[in-house]
Amino acid sequence: MRKSLLTATLSAALVLAGSAGPVNATTPRTMVYVTSQGLCYGSVVTPNSLPDQGPFQLLAPSTVCGVGTFMTQFGPGDQGYVGGRWVTADGKRFSCPLIGPGYAP
Repeated sequence: MRKSLLTATLSAALVLAGSAGPVNATTPRTMVYVTSQGLCYGSVVTPNSLPDQGPFQLLAPSTVCGVGTFMTQFGPGDQGYVGGRWVTADGKRFSCPLIGPGYAP
């Protein structure tokens, strides 16, 4: 079951990244832990710039889904999830949609 979940997640990542530009070895990929759900989600950082206005969610470093991953409070289906519009503690804003289904760490 875990192999099929991984295959589905990777397929979704490739489709999503394909809509944002070419996928290659330098396309940033990461995992995000959603605390309200207790689940890890894959993600692909999209190469777009965002205006400083509008809603953003705080994204913080974490190790729950592995070394070098991140965490946030809300994910897909939660009120408060803004579709992958993130801000870091130092004020950097970027888009990085979460790719489901999520899985337990």
